[in-house]
Amino acid sequence: MEILHREGLARVGKFRTAHGWIETPTVMPVINPNLIVIEPQRMKQLGASAIITNAYIIRRSPDLNARATSHGVHSLIGFDGPVMTDSGTFQSHVYGSVEYGNLDMVEFQKSIGSDIGTIRDIFSEPTDSHEKAARAVRETFERVGEVEDTGGMILAGPIQGSVYPDLRARSARLMSGSRAGYLPVGGVVPLLESYRYRDLVSIIMASRLNSDPSKPLHLFGAGHPMFLAMSVLMGIDMFDSASYIKYARDSRFLFPDGTRDLAKMVEFPLWSPIYNRYSIQEFMKLDPESRVREIAWHNLTAIFMEIREIRERIMEQTLWQYVEGKSRSHPALFDAFRWICRHSASTMPFHEISRKSPFHFHDRMSMQQPVARRLLNHAGRIMKSSDEIWILHPDIFSGGDSQDPVLRQVYERTGAQIAFMWNSVPVPLELKDTYPVQQSISSGAASFRIPAAVHNYGNARIITRDELPEILKGEPIRDMDMNQVRAIADFQFDPGIGMRIFDGGSSVRVSRSTGRIRTVSQSGRILATLRPHDGFFTLSMDGARKLIAASGDRFMVTVTGDSAEYNSKGFNVFSKFIISHDPDILAGNETVVCGDDGKPVAVGRAMVSGREMGKYRAGVAVKVNHGSQEASDNGN
Repeated sequence: MEILHREGLARVGKFRTAHGWIETPTVMPVINPNLIVIEPQRMKQLGASAIITNAYIIRRSPDLNARATSHGVHSLIGFDGPVMTDSGTFQSHVYGSVEYGNLDMVEFQKSIGSDIGTIRDIFSEPTDSHEKAARAVRETFERVGEVEDTGGMILAGPIQGSVYPDLRARSARLMSGSRAGYLPVGGVVPLLESYRYRDLVSIIMASRLNSDPSKPLHLFGAGHPMFLAMSVLMGIDMFDSASYIKYARDSRFLFPDGTRDLAKMVEFPLWSPIYNRYSIQEFMKLDPESRVREIAWHNLTAIFMEIREIRERIMEQTLWQYVEGKSRSHPALFDAFRWICRHSASTMPFHEISRKSPFHFHDRMSMQQPVARRLLNHAGRIMKSSDEIWILHPDIFSGGDSQDPVLRQVYERTGAQIAFMWNSVPVPLELKDTYPVQQSISSGAASFRIPAAVHNYGNARIITRDELPEILKGEPIRDMDMNQVRAIADFQFDPGIGMRIFDGGSSVRVSRSTGRIRTVSQSGRILATLRPHDGFFTLSMDGARKLIAASGDRFMVTVTGDSAEYNSKGFNVFSKFIISHDPDILAGNETVVCGDDGKPVAVGRAMVSGREMGKYRAGVAVKVNHGSQEASDNGN
C-alpha cells in the first residue's frame, strides 16, 4: 500500500491489482453471480472501484463455471475493475463441508482471473472456546503455507481468532509474515448482526496493531454505514457489503446513522436517488422487483456517501471528531467508542504530533484522544518533578490571549512551575501556544476544580488575581521566551533535549506585530522556526545536527547512499530506500535523514510513524524541508 493521507491509524491509500488501483478506504459490493440485481459496472457511478463475488458459487454451477473458465470472472459479472473472490469458507461453515479443498479453490480463483483470491480459512464463531479458536488460527495459517504460487493474484489470508484478542494478534502476526498480501478480518458477521461493537473494537485493534501496515486490512461482511467510520478510525482499509441487497429485500433503507423500515417512513431524504421521483405511497405500489432494485440503489448510495465523508475527514484530519459525534447515535456505538478511548495509549505512537484541524473538546471523554493524552502525560511528568507549582486561576488566564503581558511578568518573577487550567487539567504555561492547547475549540463543559487541581500535586497552590500586585513587585529572574522554546522542544522530542539544542548561546526572535516566537538562532544561523499553525519547530540543517547530537542518534532515518545524495538536494525520502529508523518517530514530526555513513543529509517531516516506517515499499516516508547541499547553497 501507498499512503496518501492519514489520521492516526486511519488512512487514505492505494494499492495496485492486475485490473487497476484500489483507493482506500472503500467498500466492495457483494455480487451474487446467480442473481445480479444491479449491474456491477453501473456501481462505478457511486464510486465502487472493486467488487467481490463468490468463487465457490461460480465453481459449483456448471454454466457459471464454464463461462468464468472460458472468459474470466470479470466478463462473467460484467465488471472491468478489480474483482476479489471468496472461497466458500462461509458455506463450509454453514453446511459442514464443501466438495473442494483449499488448494483446489485457490487454483480455481487463479484460473478465472481473480485479482484478489482467498484461501479456504476456518471460520470461528464468537461462542468457540479459546482452544477451538486457536486450532482454527493454526490451521488457517497452515493453509496459506500450502500455496506455493499465486500466479500474480493477490492472496488474501484471513485473520481469525473468534473474540480472543490474543488469538487475533497471533493470527495477524502469522498472516503478516506469510505470502498473503491482503488481510481480511474474518468471523465478525455474528458480532455485527448482534451489535456487539465493543467486541469488534478489541478484535480490530488486536488485528491492526499486530499486522503489517503495508498490507490492506479488510473487515469481512461489515458494510453498514453506521460502523464504517469507527472501523476506519481503528485502521480498517476495506469492507465488503451484501447489506445493500439484503436490507432491500426486507424493504429497509440504510442511512448513515442506522436503518429505517419503508412502512414507517414519511418521506425520502434529499440525497436519496429516489427523492422527487416517488412519494412513499407511490413507491409502495411498485412491483416487488422494481422496489428491491430502487432500495438497493439507495442503500449503495448511503454506503458510498459515507465512504466519501470518511475520506474527506481523514484528509481534513477530523475523523476522530466525526466518530465521536457519530457514536452518540446508538448506545452500542457509544460503548464501542469508549472502548476505543481505552485503547488510546496503545494507539498513541501512530497518531500525528498535530493535526490540520483544531482540537474539539466536548466533555471529559474528548481528553482521551491520543493528541490530548500525549500532552497530559507530558504535563503530568513535568508537574510531578517540580518543587513548586503555581496554578493560575482562570480569572488570570484560561488559554485565551496567550500574549497578555501580565503572563510574562508573572512568569519571569518566579522560579515556580506555572500552569494554567485547560479543560479542567493543569498544563505548563510554556506550552500555551502549542497544539492542541491554543488550537482548540471548547464546549465550555469543563469546570475549574481547585481542590482536584491542588490535590493531584501536593506542592501546588492556586494563584488568584488578588495576589498579582505582590508578585509583580519582584524583579525578573528568568527569560520566558528561552524557557518556552526549550519546553516546546522537550514536548516535541524528549524531556531535556530543549536545553541541549537551545543552549546558552541561542537567541530568540519574536514577531514585532504579535509578540509570538518566530525563530531560534545561534551564532547568526537559524536553528529552528516555530510553526504558527501548531506551535512546533521546523528545524534547519544546523538544528538537525544539534538534535542528533543531543538525542543520541534518535529521531532519524538512515537511507541508502544513492538516496542520501538525492535527499541532500532537497528531494523527499521514499520508503523503499530506508535502511533503519527510530521506531518512536511521530508522524508529522521533524525527522533527520542520514546517509549510510551516519552523516545528516536532510531534515523534514515524517509522513508515517516510526512503528510503520520501513514496512511500506512505496510512497514518501519523509517530506524533506532542507537538504545539506541545498542548505549549503543558501548559506544556512
